[in-house]
Amino acid sequence: MVETSIPLSHQVILGRPVTVPLDDAQEKRFQQLVADVTMIDLHQHPMVKPEDPGRLLEYLRGDSYVWGYEAVRHGGFTAVGTANVYRGMVNTDEMSFVRFSDLLDEIGMMLSDVGRNDEVVRVSNADEIEAAKERGKVGFLPTVEHLAIGNELQRVDVLYNAGIRLAGLTYRRKNYIGDGHLERNDGGLSTFGIDVVKKMNDLGMVVDLSHASFRTAMDAIEHSQAPVAFSHDGSYTLGLEQGGGEYASGRLRRDEELVACAEKGGIVGVTVQPSVISSWGSTLSIERLLDHYDYMVKLLGIDHVAIGTDSSVGVRSTGFIEGVESPAEAKNIIRGLITHGYSDTDILKITGGNALAFLRRVMGE
Repeated sequence: MVETSIPLSHQVILGRPVTVPLDDAQEKRFQQLVADVTMIDLHQHPMVKPEDPGRLLEYLRGDSYVWGYEAVRHGGFTAVGTANVYRGMVNTDEMSFVRFSDLLDEIGMMLSDVGRNDEVVRVSNADEIEAAKERGKVGFLPTVEHLAIGNELQRVDVLYNAGIRLAGLTYRRKNYIGDGHLERNDGGLSTFGIDVVKKMNDLGMVVDLSHASFRTAMDAIEHSQAPVAFSHDGSYTLGLEQGGGEYASGRLRRDEELVACAEKGGIVGVTVQPSVISSWGSTLSIERLLDHYDYMVKLLGIDHVAIGTDSSVGVRSTGFIEGVESPAEAKNIIRGLITHGYSDTDILKITGGNALAFLRRVMGE
């Protein structure tokens, strides 16, 4: 595999205490669930970051990245959406404006590395994810944080042919497609954006609205002929009750758009980012995260809720949720759902079954 001279973060930190304690009967359930689950993260950043956050740009300017296969496997995942974007930070300090060429470079470098690792496979649909589970492989599902295509529609085809099967329409700021969640004037989906959604529908690429403004999201739900996703979000209503700040209020999703997504057969992945579900720079109990799962299930029904951590392998500067600091800790989500009274059937749905069913609704068999 690739090597780099920059010291990187540890993928797995051994000896961590159990964050969510279980009694003997619950522990037995947990062990069986881990064996049975096809665990899927709709939105993860599996690039391993430098141990020193100050060297991130130096690392990104290089041509040797390390990917968190060990962390993903340790966390219990069968497949993760790869949310590629970081290399774009070499040429801009605002990820809304990453260059298409940088995005393609990162995707290509990742897939080249995946192809050289016998324990990892690229997956493109639900059947391939289930096949990876049967073979004991880690599946990388290529996705992008957002479509950095400018005003060139054919670039959606280029991304699809590069393996991308889920893509955000926007990031924080306005682009040719529509408005991001931090734009001061919410103009919704553009005419070009409608063409992009149609193109994605035709290809079988998931439309992700996680960073879209409210109107952009609602427009996309209306115009999409296929179910859509909020791949890594939380509840606006609950977030405000729990002390969400200005940034969180832009990223959290309102009940109206979440319900519209679910009614169209869509899915909502719950993020572990504390800056989204509560307040910037904080360290939170895993109970805060579980509260968002409870809220989403109550609002949308059990079949429309999934995992969408938005986690990464590396030091965080914005706090963390105890027990899910990295992809390697993700089994704590299963433990937490057990303590919140979910049945085994419902836990298997939230942690992977719903994502598989959703991908089939968008892509077919």
